[in-house]
Amino acid sequence: MFYLSLAITIAFMIVHISTNYIKFLDRKPKDRLMSFVSGGSIAYVFLHLVPELTHYQEVAEDAQLPLWLESLDYSTYLLTLLGIAFFYGINQLNEKSKAKNEREENLSQPSRFVFALEIFGFALYNVLIGYLLTDLSGERISDYLIYFVVFSFHFIANNRVLHLTHEDLYTNIGRWVLAISVLLGWLLYHVTETNELTIAFFSAFLTGESS
Repeated sequence: MFYLSLAITIAFMIVHISTNYIKFLDRKPKDRLMSFVSGGSIAYVFLHLVPELTHYQEVAEDAQLPLWLESLDYSTYLLTLLGIAFFYGINQLNEKSKAKNEREENLSQPSRFVFALEIFGFALYNVLIGYLLTDLSGERISDYLIYFVVFSFHFIANNRVLHLTHEDLYTNIGRWVLAISVLLGWLLYHVTETNELTIAFFSAFLTGESS
């Protein structure tokens, strides 16, 4: 499945680079379409990723962890909660920065710092998607295709919001960073040693970020 995973990764990169040029997103029914896209992604998370959290926790409990991690109960669930809090925090900073700029400088965009932080957050999300592609898709071609469709929808929804919020900053910088980050995650998986515990922790955090 090496070449299939590489093809999916390249397709993800194309989605990131080309979202700006999907013309039907500019038409009026786009709100319903974006709701459908986001809903499909969330459904995948709750039907496929969330049920695996119990397995991830069992992996963590069987592994030899540092003392400070062993003292934490339900470490994988805490990582999922951390993923949720991470993106919630970035979203709140975005809203506050945008409101401040509108009030003080008559600008409709958040600050460049918030843009960098938001792109960093989504780049981390993309690295995890690239890294976990093979493990979460298994051995069936159909699972790879489902993985691609679901997260492509999620990318399109996120990219649309980023483009509308940050405009030229996203077009000139952000989309390229996000495209490269997926490839970086895929490369890390194939050039480094991985283990079940790493997959468990990364998957738990990805579940939180995707929720």
